[in-house]
Amino acid sequence: MKIVFDEKAVNFRLTNEILKRAHPSSINSLDVEKSHEGEKQVEEPVVFITPYKGAFVKKCPGTKHYLCCGYIIFHFAENCPLGCSYCILQAYFNKPGFRIWANLIEDGLTSLHSFLKERTEKGELTRLGTGEFTDSLVFEALTGVARTLIEFWIETDPFAVLELKTKTAPSSAFYSELPSDKRIIFAWSVNTERIIEKEEKHTASLKARFQSAEEALKHGFSLAFHFDPIILYEGGEAEYSKVLEEILNRFPLNRIAWISLGMLRFPPELKEVAPKNFPKTKVYADEFIRGLDQKYRYFIDRRIKAYKKILEPFKKYLNEIPLYFCMEGKRVWQEVLGKPFHTSEEVAKLLDSYAKRTCFS
Repeated sequence: MKIVFDEKAVNFRLTNEILKRAHPSSINSLDVEKSHEGEKQVEEPVVFITPYKGAFVKKCPGTKHYLCCGYIIFHFAENCPLGCSYCILQAYFNKPGFRIWANLIEDGLTSLHSFLKERTEKGELTRLGTGEFTDSLVFEALTGVARTLIEFWIETDPFAVLELKTKTAPSSAFYSELPSDKRIIFAWSVNTERIIEKEEKHTASLKARFQSAEEALKHGFSLAFHFDPIILYEGGEAEYSKVLEEILNRFPLNRIAWISLGMLRFPPELKEVAPKNFPKTKVYADEFIRGLDQKYRYFIDRRIKAYKKILEPFKKYLNEIPLYFCMEGKRVWQEVLGKPFHTSEEVAKLLDSYAKRTCFS
């Protein structure tokens, strides 16, 4: 791994912490903003450390015409090295490597503190996560960002939960070195073994993810699981049901903040980029329709049928499971879960109730 730091990043605390952890032979310096040419000369995997001029705290971009959960993002980095063929980041970021913002502690935490303080004083619960533009933990050993945020949570005591979403599998030693707090949710994106093997190149196995979740639970943290994206294939619904069954059998419901379900969806650009990056993928060789947000999706009748098949074994106690849909419309909510939601605010209130039950009781 190469570490490339922008000359403008040298005086920031996170830069110096990363450089202390990195092997001296891996460290390079250049002006990241000016030198796309320089970037191409550095072999991957590579971590670029550079100051960020944008907003660290922002609302999840969601998507028009579908129901969003009101998630807040702490934007600490961009891009991911895990090599998932369906990853939407391929269409968003055309620069090589992983970018982490050098001014995260000085500027990022200052803006986060102001944001959370205002909402806490108003009695408004915040659900915040770091896994929108990268994996929350993939470079944790190098950056320590998750640890920094958890310590920040303990110090500032906000009326908020922090979700750290990953496809990695931290060990027991990692959790034991952190201050435990139920407001910290370690979350895993999960899929069937078949999809993990064929489409998630550098991720941890499903078994390893579940073992890591057990360790997080032992050390006093809350859990979450995300079936997103669900990728349809012959016999796939039954395999997704088995994964969900294992989660429900293995982990107590009162320690699971939520479980999300979301079908494969992607912008038109991804259909051009991804097959070039992953020539063996079969993900895009299916029937799709342009949704109301102009992203490609499975036909809605097919999505509803698949959701129902996946959840059929749990039909009798669906109301006990903290489920929600990611970027689906009111018809899916109504026909699959029997919840007549019409607005994103209703979905947000549901997830707030899940968070309060798991993380504050």
